[in-house]
Amino acid sequence: MSQVSIHQTSDLRSLSKPQIILGFPGTGLVGSVAASQIVDSLSMKFGGYFSSADFAPLAAIHNYKPLPAARIHYSEKHNLIVIISEMSIPVSSSLELAEKIFDFAKVVNASAIVSLGGISLKEGKEDVYVISSDAQAVKDAVSKKAGKPIREGATTGVTGVLLTLGSLRGFPITALLAEASEEYLDPKAAANALRALNRFNGINVDTERLDREGRDLTKSIKESMIKSKVSKRKGPSSEEGGSMFG
Repeated sequence: MSQVSIHQTSDLRSLSKPQIILGFPGTGLVGSVAASQIVDSLSMKFGGYFSSADFAPLAAIHNYKPLPAARIHYSEKHNLIVIISEMSIPVSSSLELAEKIFDFAKVVNASAIVSLGGISLKEGKEDVYVISSDAQAVKDAVSKKAGKPIREGATTGVTGVLLTLGSLRGFPITALLAEASEEYLDPKAAANALRALNRFNGINVDTERLDREGRDLTKSIKESMIKSKVSKRKGPSSEEGGSMFG
């Protein structure tokens, strides 16, 4: 297993007890999509990146500029740090990356960590759920209608490790998980996660673009389903690969 390294390219000492928002790929790619929207909406600056020989060899392209896939953005105006990954984190690196993020939070004297992600309960709803190492954070999320608490279950990956570290070391780490599709990128779920975040901590992140993309995707899926049903009713033609019988 290769070591995970953090490379800070900006001085973050001007931030005062910032909140850290995490966005990693997962169900519906909710975390990555939501975190990217925060960075764009709040015009956040590039502040560093994570590297490991075990990470996928790729660059993320934004506004014509290649960037590390796992990176740090920050905003002095909003006193906020976003850690985003646009690649899947190898299981072998999850524990160490979580430790690095936790240590980084201590170095910048962060007030809390909030992770955004997706969850698939197959209930067809648009709910957002909350898990936290801090019982008061759960109460706050519920009272602000930012999320529903999860009594039993499990969460995996970097977020799962961080939640455990937060519980063991007495640091507030919260996950907001939006109901999302397992089958495709789900911008609507990402928008729901961001609305929950807005209610939870008062950040005002615009979700209009994600809402529009979600509507377009829903329309496209419905049209595909209708075409599929029509095709099944008609039955396959010989040109479509159907069998001919004499």
